[in-house]
Amino acid sequence: MKTFKFIGLFITITIFISCATSIPISLLCNEQHIEIYVDEEYVGRGQVNYIVPKGTDYIKVSCRENGVEIYNRNYYVKGKKNQLFELSIPKDYRYSSGQQVKPQIR
Repeated sequence: MKTFKFIGLFITITIFISCATSIPISLLCNEQHIEIYVDEEYVGRGQVNYIVPKGTDYIKVSCRENGVEIYNRNYYVKGKKNQLFELSIPKDYRYSSGQQVKPQIR
């Protein structure tokens, strides 16, 4: 009898642990030619629906144009179920790499 109670308790705990909800979110980039990556994985362009894996609190979102990263940011997603995250890429993104440009003297 104790064995049945133990097995029942074990199955119940396993079900509760596996039922932890994953978090569906949406990412929106108004520039359709920009590629959206989440944790270094390509997810699409424009508006993308993404399922955040269980137990994840933050995701790293980056945007690329022709293979060059032009934007990245970490988003806190815990408890943000069905939320739309708008990716606001700066207008001068081609010049926002942080590298200084040396003037050319002729």
